[in-house]
Amino acid sequence: MSKVTVLMPTYNVAPYVKEAIESVLHQTYGDFELLIMDDCSVDGTLDVVRSISDPRIRIVKNDHNLGLANNLNRGLSLIQTDYVARMDGDDIALSHWLEMEMNYLESHPEVGVCGGGGKRFGSVSSTIRFPEEHDDITVALLFQCNIIVPTFRMSLYHEQGLRYRTNAFPAEDYCFWSEACAVTGLHNINDTLFRYRMHSSQICSSRKEEQRGKVAEVQRRMLSHFEGITNEDMEYFTGPFLDMIDSREDWRQRCVFANRLLSLNSVNGFFNPTALKRKLLSHLQQRLYYTIVERYFRKGYALPSYLSYLRSGIALHTGWHYETRFFLKSILHRKK
Repeated sequence: MSKVTVLMPTYNVAPYVKEAIESVLHQTYGDFELLIMDDCSVDGTLDVVRSISDPRIRIVKNDHNLGLANNLNRGLSLIQTDYVARMDGDDIALSHWLEMEMNYLESHPEVGVCGGGGKRFGSVSSTIRFPEEHDDITVALLFQCNIIVPTFRMSLYHEQGLRYRTNAFPAEDYCFWSEACAVTGLHNINDTLFRYRMHSSQICSSRKEEQRGKVAEVQRRMLSHFEGITNEDMEYFTGPFLDMIDSREDWRQRCVFANRLLSLNSVNGFFNPTALKRKLLSHLQQRLYYTIVERYFRKGYALPSYLSYLRSGIALHTGWHYETRFFLKSILHRKK
């Protein structure tokens, strides 16, 4: 029996799935099975999948469309290996993806989930990097999903009872990791392990508003780990606290709220207090940075704009690296 199963759900990804499959078949780690779960594609995806001959591939076609979360859960129920690696049918795994994540899990029994970094390509080009250690990952899950294309232990499914929640779609991955962080260690490898394709037919592109609502639900689930948190606190966090800063008073209120979260966390200590304080400070500085750029440097950097910013009363709150950037760009009259 293989050591790990690569679980690849597919639905109408005919233009991309061959490249995705081949990237798995060319892994430097060879002890795997590739389980492709086709959810009644109508664009020829299954024909492309069946055209690829390799004994490591197992193909399952659903009798009817289950939706992504249920398709993933069905796939998990068919897996007999100790580990499962998640990958979509339109992404590309680098050849060392499985080797690096499996090696880490095998040498760190306290860690149940290992992800990595990547690069977006297609309609958007950017580098993806996430926190590496469990405490920082868990705190970051308050704000967003920060585990992508991971390998994890099947004990999370069999012993911990974790499932992809259908009511969390299209943020089912985010929801899964938000529950996993309470029962196992998490880790991200700070290296590019995959290429993440960006295109208009993706769920994250076509259902942004719905996804935003589901993300907020996961954030509330994470916030519930703060002993004594109120519904008003949750609404403030998922709304104003994540948005642009309106005024000096708004900045003051956010600092007060951040201190409230630190105080609430001290009751049961679910989040590492140092990691939580570091992330909250980073978030506040980042929000203030984007507010300043939009308000004072939207048309470009110049000394008059910089002086207006200094007179605003919100200077010197963003941290030295941002302040240095404002100053140097203004002297050099850089465009935004």
